[in-house]
Amino acid sequence: MLEIGFDEKNVAAFLGQSCPLIDVDVTHVSDWKSCLALAKKYIADFSSERVLKFNLPDKSKLNLLALAFSVAAYEEQTTLETVVFVCDNFLQTSNDYKPIAALTNALRYMRDLMRMDEKEAYADIKRLGYLGLKVQEDYLKKQIVLQWLESKTPQYFCATQKNAAFILIALFKFWAICKDPKPRVGIIGENVWGDVILPNPSSEDEMIEYVINNTVRKNEN
Repeated sequence: MLEIGFDEKNVAAFLGQSCPLIDVDVTHVSDWKSCLALAKKYIADFSSERVLKFNLPDKSKLNLLALAFSVAAYEEQTTLETVVFVCDNFLQTSNDYKPIAALTNALRYMRDLMRMDEKEAYADIKRLGYLGLKVQEDYLKKQIVLQWLESKTPQYFCATQKNAAFILIALFKFWAICKDPKPRVGIIGENVWGDVILPNPSSEDEMIEYVINNTVRKNEN
């Protein structure tokens, strides 16, 4: 798994190891797709490097580019292990990155589940209890129910198809890692109802973009 680091030193080295220092103009990066394309380009151009360091004059795009590198590196054939960003304040930047780290974890988990067979995936989902999520199977209704925080009036999220179900799981894992204060219930099954009926995108890229746009990007707007 790709590691993201931060460094206040604007030099071509990290933790005593020399590495490329790249100045990046991200003013043309307007959305998630363009940010992901930029990350893929750098991974391809520097495929033999273990560490890359970036200096962004516009620090407002730092977190989104960091997320793009983590998503792009999931399946790329590369020796890249760490991407470092030059920052003005290490502690503040690290703290601001925490929701992105949680989202990176949730997206990777979603993609891992998609590559498992159904029985293996469900067994793994039941282990999410360590995050504080309740995961139950209703055999009569043929449903899987995830609950984050108990409440008489939670927000209900429902998924009736396979890809929608993976999106639901990614969202709930993100909220659990972030200790989100809003109670929610997620239901996976046929003929389910809820406040939010999750879509069923046909591609993995669309699924990733949906989760991003409804977590950290949603909070930016």
